[in-house]
Amino acid sequence: MEGWTLIHSDSVPFGAEVYRTRLEAAGIKVVVLNKQDSSYGMFGSVEVYVPNEDLQRSKEVLSVSEDGETSA
Repeated sequence: MEGWTLIHSDSVPFGAEVYRTRLEAAGIKVVVLNKQDSSYGMFGSVEVYVPNEDLQRSKEVLSVSEDGETSA
């Protein structure tokens, strides 16, 4: 995907949705790409992409926990 950067990959769709929700709440556009096998659902990953120009801001948003603490 030209112009987009992978920021998170998860084997559980819910995990990717948590990232999507946090990024969208900060006003960052997000694309979630589900690469899991549709027959079994346990093979593959769910990937979260952000525009290249929002990569640094996305990392900053994700580094702050829900209680306002910055993760190490």
